[in-house]
Amino acid sequence: MRFASFRLFWRAVKSTRHEMGVSLQVLVAATLVLSLLLYLVEHSAQPEVFRNYWDALLWSFMGYIEDPGEFAQYAPVTFWGRVLKIMCAIVNIAIFAVPAGLLGGGFSDAIAEDKRRRELDDYKSRLMKAFRRKQDRYTKYRVVPRYVSPVDIQVLQEIDTKDIIDAVRHSDSFRLRNLASAVPSDRNPHDRLVIETIPVVGQTAYGCCIDRGSSVTIVAPSAAGEVAMGNFAYYTALYGGFNYVSKERDEDSDAPRSYYLVDDDMTAVERRYVDDILRVARGGWVVFVIAADSVHPEAFHFVTAIQPKLNAGTSTVIDRPRFDELYEKLSADMAASYGLGSERDTRYLPVGKKNAAMRIGAGRDCNAFTLRVDWAVAAFDDRYIAIADTLARDIASILTPDRDATPDPSLKSSGFGY
Repeated sequence: MRFASFRLFWRAVKSTRHEMGVSLQVLVAATLVLSLLLYLVEHSAQPEVFRNYWDALLWSFMGYIEDPGEFAQYAPVTFWGRVLKIMCAIVNIAIFAVPAGLLGGGFSDAIAEDKRRRELDDYKSRLMKAFRRKQDRYTKYRVVPRYVSPVDIQVLQEIDTKDIIDAVRHSDSFRLRNLASAVPSDRNPHDRLVIETIPVVGQTAYGCCIDRGSSVTIVAPSAAGEVAMGNFAYYTALYGGFNYVSKERDEDSDAPRSYYLVDDDMTAVERRYVDDILRVARGGWVVFVIAADSVHPEAFHFVTAIQPKLNAGTSTVIDRPRFDELYEKLSADMAASYGLGSERDTRYLPVGKKNAAMRIGAGRDCNAFTLRVDWAVAAFDDRYIAIADTLARDIASILTPDRDATPDPSLKSSGFGY
């Protein structure tokens, strides 16, 4: 690599600049004190040489650089002056030795970090191989696994657990999740670490935005925190040819949050998320897909009601007849094909002021509704791809009946990741 050594040296300087600054401050302070003491003990013995404190200070500093101007050609003559001279000589050595030692250590650390970074890049490439698209036995589509166990990666790729975790943490393409979060706590779920990958197309500061020119937009506002839900929403959008917006990254990794609710005081990233939904939705239909806890008998929960206190209408849907038609068709198809039930506006509270649907003008400027999908479907049902395909077909048949029904050739292609 060209100029690699210079880059490593500069990284060493940057990584040790604080320590070097502190050490130099200490050494300069020591010189100031020693100069004062030298003046006090030598002034009476050599008043013509050490006339004032400035002379003593100049004498000390000139000794550090071999006295090019011959300011320090005179030596102390008192006992304590000679002791202080020895101490100044020790500081002289430290002035150069300490920064050199710090730089040497920083350079070694930079080399080790560079080696580790190259190792992690290799591990990340091998991790991606664990997300090779596999053929779904129900639809025959090739799909990215919704998650992969680190144990499987250990067996197939021969990578240690620590290296796997480090590679995930140093990559913006993977994330760690606990599968137990998809199970109600009253069922005493066992912790199980899994790895997810995220789309590489349409990446944004918050996650992903794909504009397919459709009048339907699928939004996954909690993909970063709800295991498998991003995968389910992504394939629903892909199979229907819909636009797709998903929140895949957290601005603060220590405080992850969903973008299903957006505060009044939006950050720049939240504003970009809302603006992207408005841009790709074009006043059409927006479907927010989030998880539903597996505590209700139904697998699909439609939320369209608005809290009455908002005085913003009663529903996030303007075209109620088409929505009712969609609900009836989807409910019938899911029950007949998979034995899954549906309900609307009975299990979950109406949306409030901070709901993302309200931020984009749902019920006034566009049609929007929330579809809560049982975690048991998205995270554990082996028919989840077929279910996503049925969901996409039903939405498309009612909301975009004039769309091109030709299957996307990429659905049967092999490869790695989204």
